[in-house]
Amino acid sequence: METLKQQALDYTLGVLPKEESILFEALLEQDEDAHKSLVEAQEDCARLSLTAPPSRLGEEVRSRIIEQTHPPMDMDPFLGTIEMKRLRENFSAFENRYSGGGGAVDLSDISLTALKDEVSVSYENLLKIMPLVSGDSRAASGDFSKLQQELRSFGSFSDGINKTLGFELNEEDPATRSVLRSALATLPSLSFFSDRIRQQDPSLGDTRRLFYLCRDQLKIMRASFRDLDPQRLIEDEKLRLHGAGLLQTKWWGSEHAFFSSTGKVRCGHFFEGPVTERCVEFAEYDANMYCLANLLASRSQDGEFHMELMKDAVPGCTLAVATAKMDDRKHASLESIIHGIRKPSADMIHDQYLWTLIEDSMIRGHQCDRLSDLREQQAYGCRRLNGYTYLWFAWPAIPNAQDGADA
Repeated sequence: METLKQQALDYTLGVLPKEESILFEALLEQDEDAHKSLVEAQEDCARLSLTAPPSRLGEEVRSRIIEQTHPPMDMDPFLGTIEMKRLRENFSAFENRYSGGGGAVDLSDISLTALKDEVSVSYENLLKIMPLVSGDSRAASGDFSKLQQELRSFGSFSDGINKTLGFELNEEDPATRSVLRSALATLPSLSFFSDRIRQQDPSLGDTRRLFYLCRDQLKIMRASFRDLDPQRLIEDEKLRLHGAGLLQTKWWGSEHAFFSSTGKVRCGHFFEGPVTERCVEFAEYDANMYCLANLLASRSQDGEFHMELMKDAVPGCTLAVATAKMDDRKHASLESIIHGIRKPSADMIHDQYLWTLIEDSMIRGHQCDRLSDLREQQAYGCRRLNGYTYLWFAWPAIPNAQDGADA
């Protein structure tokens, strides 16, 4: 029932992906609960124009509707920069699309037994949590007792991250890169929300966010370690289009956390249509977006950052852009990491890892052997403009693809 309410709300606000909207409209004709949920969502929206006390409107409903009233960020100044001009001039498609596996290792490739065990235990715990946060779970209906009990039965994911980063890691080792991708892309935000649910009085919004994070983390881990869960990886490798709607629904209006920082995410330009062809490719794309968000989350001047996903800005590619208002000092610290100006301090080593993970992914996604070529054509990068810091990466678009169903 709670899933229907969320679908009805997203449908009313106009952010439900196209394919899901069609299915929801069909459901309205035969399902009384679906029709009731739509009426309630429309009434909630209507209450915003009344003088009734704000408490009559659900907090998450209220915040998401208010979020939708903000006009999209003007991206024209950024799209007019010399970096974007160079990207348009140099970007070219290629015949063999990335189908996954390029960044995967076996668990046995991890030399430290304790580190290997940490990866396995983390994955198994996530599998236990997943059904407890799904749309038909008790937590999705507001009963968090079973979810809290499960989360309290094992150690915090935050402890696991700290333990992982406490090892002496060889950044040049492919197995270490897979470990870092699993520990630093999605997991910091996942650990924040799982800790909040286990320690405090959670909300439906916390459960919804944890569902997305668990789903993404499991896919990223399977894509990083090919023998971690071979049967599910087979499903991830099948040809299945993943639409931009998956990303918009997940990021729009959400709260994002990276270690001790929290920031509100705003989404503007999100096109409709497919972004990737398989789950393993989507895991790469997803991890990159989390890395961009993590790099901005702790530096945003007002606690917010924007996520944009554009297809027509650069012919032949989808352009993911993350931007935040940032003071000069914090921008300089980020730029020093990105351009390798100086060796990062201990509290900034995470940022170096995050940028390295993006660079690894760029090589795989573009089927390119030389990172310098991608830097030269501005396939990814950092730009300061009018008090905002912009991070971006370009990903090859799916040629001649119709609007794909969201997997």
